[in-house]
Amino acid sequence: MTDPVFNGLIWIVAGLSAAAGALVLGLSGSALFRERTVASRLSALLTSGGPRVGLVERGAQWLEWIGHKIARDENAGGEVREALAKAGYFRPAALYIFLALRLAAAIAVFIGFLLLRDARMGIVNIAMAAIFAFLAYRYALIAVRYQGERRARRIQRELPPVLDIVLMVLDSGVSIDQCLQYVASASQRSAPTVAPVLIKHVADIESGVPYDAALDRLGQRLAVDEGVDFANLLKQAMFQGGELGPSLRRFSAELSDRRLARAREEGGRRSTYLTVVMVFFFVPVLMVILVGPAFVNVSATIQAAAHRAHTK
Repeated sequence: MTDPVFNGLIWIVAGLSAAAGALVLGLSGSALFRERTVASRLSALLTSGGPRVGLVERGAQWLEWIGHKIARDENAGGEVREALAKAGYFRPAALYIFLALRLAAAIAVFIGFLLLRDARMGIVNIAMAAIFAFLAYRYALIAVRYQGERRARRIQRELPPVLDIVLMVLDSGVSIDQCLQYVASASQRSAPTVAPVLIKHVADIESGVPYDAALDRLGQRLAVDEGVDFANLLKQAMFQGGELGPSLRRFSAELSDRRLARAREEGGRRSTYLTVVMVFFFVPVLMVILVGPAFVNVSATIQAAAHRAHTK
């Protein structure tokens, strides 16, 4: 007969080994996928034929075609398009791909619920499957909005140090274009959300997009009030003249004050949550400590009175 402790250790080691194997398999799969993507791009550039369409691109094109059939109108889905832009999806096809994926998720939830119920086509099962499918269809947009809110908080957190770097580079005497190009390449690790937006802005300028349109795109991609104000400051300095340094320095100080105010507000909110948790966990224990002895005494008194009555 084996020791239960030894068997438990064996199961723990087996579980850790399986988790490590799954992690290594996932990392190796992602690395292989990246290598195949780079190889396909190089082959498309070096070969004389047209670019090859991969499986992911083909699937995206198919989903976009389905999304066009669902939308039926180029101006449809303005609310969804705005939510996707705030979440960081700026491609024109993002709206149609999202519509197709949302519909596919709702259908999958409907079919999956019926399969879990042994495919019994009762009215109650069909109604419950339809309800869960509707919730999946509805909460897909809520998930995108939540992702957009998280991205907005990251941008608000990353903008003040990025503006400090912009001010330091501008004080060295370079132009605005050179400054943004340097900041975009230098802040990829310290500002992983703002830096890609600046890189896209630099790419727009290099591809010949007018400055006013490129700055408007910059504000739209940042998708927060602070980012729109930053783009407007750059536009004002380029088209109306004036010194950018003092205005940008005041704007950076204002952003720092807003960040500090948000931090204080978040700290006050967390203290409220902590109070609720303390009340939830400590009040029952405190009640047991205070009421427990009295309850024991009352119980002992009742038992003694019952014993005396039984003896008599």
